[in-house]
Amino acid sequence: MIVRTAAARVRGGAALRFERRGARTVLASSRVEAPLAIVRPFPLPDGGLLIQLLSLGPGLCGGDRLTLDVTAGPGCRVAVTTTAATRVMAMEPEQHAEQHVRLRAGDEATLEYYPCLTIPYPGGALVQSIEADVTATGRLGILECWSMGRIARGEYLQFRSLASRTTIGVDGTLRYADAIHLEPASTDLAGSGVLAGRQYVAAGAWYGVTLADATLPDADETLVAFDQSAPGLAYLRALGADGPRMDAVLAVSVDRVARCWGLQPVTLDRFHC
Repeated sequence: MIVRTAAARVRGGAALRFERRGARTVLASSRVEAPLAIVRPFPLPDGGLLIQLLSLGPGLCGGDRLTLDVTAGPGCRVAVTTTAATRVMAMEPEQHAEQHVRLRAGDEATLEYYPCLTIPYPGGALVQSIEADVTATGRLGILECWSMGRIARGEYLQFRSLASRTTIGVDGTLRYADAIHLEPASTDLAGSGVLAGRQYVAAGAWYGVTLADATLPDADETLVAFDQSAPGLAYLRALGADGPRMDAVLAVSVDRVARCWGLQPVTLDRFHC
């Protein structure tokens, strides 16, 4: 086993700022530090941009700290995704990896953050935060999904810890907060009161939306809650036993929100490995 020294720990990230110019959204400035990289902006039919984040290397290792800062100026439409799953690698017991995301959406802007699956390996530990700010006339979407290990390898709940906190502020006032903190060694996570034996967990939140239809198609053993939590705020919670069925649920929720916004939905499958 290779033990990484303090000097080998990675401190990388990306800061992206978007502007509206005429009928189009453009990437006005970017600063990217390895191991993060970005694929060229992909134009969306309504003049928006889709940005694909790429991580160089095997995944997040002990002591690594990545930051992502995305600002969508007034009138922009920006969708941010990743090209492949985020892997939280095995690490020493005293170590963890960190990932911190900052999202800002201006007046009449639409900013969506829909990364691929996060997969924690045996012994892996991740601390994550997502802090989002949006103006009252802006729109924002966040949707994440976590695997409870490399399921096909029989590594269900063998990671050390997974902690993530998401907040959404509207004009400087906190409107939404959610947290997940899983430590398999501390409690029976697979029990009926927590994961109910499911292998995938998803959480989403959207601001600036009033759902015309919050019903989702029957997904067999996938447990889903998708509804309004307050005027202008919608949420999704899902527990899934099967990856493709979970993906289908998430795709439908993204589609429903986009149509409420009067936008063409982003077909994320096109951009993922």
